[in-house]
Amino acid sequence: MRLTTTKLLIGFILCFVLDSQTQQTITTEDLNTVKGKWTGILTYMDYRSGKPFSMPANVEIEQGKNENQLLMHINYPKESNANSKERISISKNGTEINRHEIISRKKLSDGQIEIITTYFGKDNNSKAQIKNIYILSENLFVIRKEVKFEGSEDWLVRNEYKYVR
Repeated sequence: MRLTTTKLLIGFILCFVLDSQTQQTITTEDLNTVKGKWTGILTYMDYRSGKPFSMPANVEIEQGKNENQLLMHINYPKESNANSKERISISKNGTEINRHEIISRKKLSDGQIEIITTYFGKDNNSKAQIKNIYILSENLFVIRKEVKFEGSEDWLVRNEYKYVR
């Protein structure tokens, strides 16, 4: 009996270790769900006032130059001078988005897919760990940027694009 329990425990530990070392990946099918036109809002932290600010933001997403890339045409109805184009690119092996490592990909209870990338960079001229969170589904598309400044334990939502259709 003791030997069987030991074997089960070792098996469980091995599965846990191997699973935690498994590289998180996504596919082009994950991204393809967000192609099309979306209506939404951008909310960002205004560092001057210390308060969040929101404004309308719409996006049209189309295929990029290859199957691993999407082009985003972002339109701000009240500030057309801020209109922009962005890309979402996944690495060929599916382990990175825009050259940032995917640390998590999970299917949420409502069928949405949540993908999280992380990297070190600067925000507001300060060193920070940066996390991008993507939520993808047929009717909801979210891109949220969170930052944790050097020396802090707290994550701050820097900005969030939330689109619906």
